This record gives sequence, structure tokens and C-alpha cells, in this order.
Amino acid sequence: MGFPHPTIDIPGSWPEIEHELASLHFRDDYSAQLLQGLHGDPSIISGHVCATTWIFSPTADYTLLVQHKALKWSTPGGHIERHETSRIGGLRELEEETGLTQFDVRAVLDGPAFVHITDRDGDRPHRHWNIGWLYIADMDAPLSKAEGARWFDCIQLPEGPSDLHSSIALLRPLIAR
Repeated sequence: MGFPHPTIDIPGSWPEIEHELASLHFRDDYSAQLLQGLHGDPSIISGHVCATTWIFSPTADYTLLVQHKALKWSTPGGHIERHETSRIGGLRELEEETGLTQFDVRAVLDGPAFVHITDRDGDRPHRHWNIGWLYIADMDAPLSKAEGARWFDCIQLPEGPSDLHSSIALLRPLIAR
């Protein structure tokens, strides 16, 4: 399927990504389907495997979002390249889109939190199979202006992907543990 660079796509065989999913915190139908796709099952909806980095303030009252031309306000993330794991790809996308680096964030879980999807319409419809990682960051860390990264109150979220509110509700309690 490919993008401008060699991406991890399904169906296909990607053992490193499958290994990361062994530590997945929330398992559901999407994660089961993604695993099938990583085993090369052609019945699974084809698409790109992506990583998202869900960033919260230490109190989980705020989340960091970036302006996206198609998704409105969304969590930082993007396509995983063939030489990357989802964790590394997500941290690369985080730095590209917000200016925050791996040294500015603290992982909340030992593995990915959940799998969520974004279906794309248009001239090349396809699915983004998003592997979501959960982090905490200091709200005073400087942000890049390039992607319009901004902190938002979790109670007053802007317009974004259809799963933005439900994903925030799923992830916030994990920070308070």
C-alpha cells in the first residue's frame, strides 16, 4: 500500500509490532483484527499501521492535541515506518508534530494502551490502524508552532476525530492509578 515512505501495512507480517501488542493494556475487536492483519489475513481491512501518542498533564485534566487538516484537532501520531516499532514511530511523530521529545514525556504503561482506527475516504479509501501509547508531560514544556500543538481541558475538547472523547475517557483513569 505504501505512503510517501515505506510504511508498515496490513495485511502483512510484522513480528516486532505483534510483539508490542502482546503488552497491550486494552484488548478489543480492533486489536484482535489488527493481530490477524499482522499475520497476513487478507480478510482484514487493509491499511497503514500507525502510532498515536496520547499526552496528558500529570493530573490528567489536560491533553495535548495538534491541528490536522482532515481530522481537526487530534492526538499526535502518524504512519510507522518499516524500520520502527510503534513506540519509536509514535515518539518520532510526537517530536515532529509538537516539538516534545522522548525526554519530555513519561510513559504511563509498559506497553501500548489500545488500538483505535481512523477510516479515510476520498480517492484512496483505507484504514489507519492506530496503536495508542499513553504519556504524561509537563504543560510548561515548549511546543513547536509548526503543527499548532495546544493543550486542551479534557472536559472542553475541540472538534476532532469521532473517537476523541471516548479515547480520552478510556485513558484518563489510567493516569490516576
